[in-house]
Amino acid sequence: MVKDAKPRFLRRTFLAGLLILLPLFVTYLLIAFLFELFAGVGAPAVRALLRALGADNHAWVRPLVPMVNLALSLAAIFLLGLVGANIIGRKVLGTFEKLLLRLPLVKTIYSATKQVVETLQGPGRSFQRVVLIQYPRRGLWMVGFVAAERRDTMNLVSSDNVLTVFIPTTPNPTSGFLVIVSPDEVIDLDYSVEEAFKFVVSMGIIGKELAPTLEPARSLQPESS
Repeated sequence: MVKDAKPRFLRRTFLAGLLILLPLFVTYLLIAFLFELFAGVGAPAVRALLRALGADNHAWVRPLVPMVNLALSLAAIFLLGLVGANIIGRKVLGTFEKLLLRLPLVKTIYSATKQVVETLQGPGRSFQRVVLIQYPRRGLWMVGFVAAERRDTMNLVSSDNVLTVFIPTTPNPTSGFLVIVSPDEVIDLDYSVEEAFKFVVSMGIIGKELAPTLEPARSLQPESS
């Protein structure tokens, strides 16, 4: 028991660092993208302003251009946060979103991206319960999330309804597989959606013992086709 304490401590500490690093890395990518965007748009304007002021030849001015681009990137993120935090701003963003959803290609990309973001903001909003499912073959069990229950209009299974189950990959749960199965082919797991996401992200390191839920499976409202 004592021998296992140190490896377990190392794994948990490493995973804790990884979970801290991931959102920082995503934030870095976002700021870097905005930085490059403003570098292409704002840098010429900043240089033109400096030339107009007669300060473009000074050595101390050269680092000023990327600093201005970084400030513009951070200001853009902050202003979007301010806009989305009030009622009028949300209405403006909602109107802009409706315009985006009218564009064929943009609609597909934007909708998929927004669903991923909403899942990361709160997995419990998108999935009803956690299950175990044999995938990709019998004998291999994977954690899945029941997204919806629908009527079996194509007679795919022996029951009246089918489940759409999302099977996430690890350690990145935003990608995975969507399978349509009979309710009899899944085992409801005594995990909350948040606990299951932590289990997946940690590659199975963090999580309580696997056990079937004591409550009967909730009957979801079948979605109309």
